[in-house]
Amino acid sequence: MVARTVVESLAGAALSVSAAIPGPFDGATYAALAWTAVGQIENYGNHGVTAAVTEFTPVDTAVVAKVKGSKNYGNMALTLGNMPGDSGQALLKTASESNNHYSVKVVYPDTAVHYLDVLVTKFEFQDGSVNDVQKVSCEFALCRAPVIVNP
Repeated sequence: MVARTVVESLAGAALSVSAAIPGPFDGATYAALAWTAVGQIENYGNHGVTAAVTEFTPVDTAVVAKVKGSKNYGNMALTLGNMPGDSGQALLKTASESNNHYSVKVVYPDTAVHYLDVLVTKFEFQDGSVNDVQKVSCEFALCRAPVIVNP
């Protein structure tokens, strides 16, 4: 498997959601889940890890020592064109009212796949002015490291 050596557009990417959680959390088990595509995604936002930095300052040197602390896989904020008839958007709206974990699959144009264990923490309607498209803000709290399957 050769890693991509050029940048690429996100055009053609797809996101799907599942109410099922794999066990174990690996590519093959995630791939076997039943997925519902989410339509009309305008922006996928970001996802990845951020490490906390823990500091300690000994009195004798007065030099701040820094070490990496806990890892936080953060949040992924989506912007959707509001389509109440879209089954994927309907599942995300339901998930936003639930305390359960959900699985998310992002397929990139080069066929790389990111599988995510998430809590759906936001499904908020974005109102605007006369020439604005009706949109929805949807946010995922990532609960563990993404499982990445490269082509």
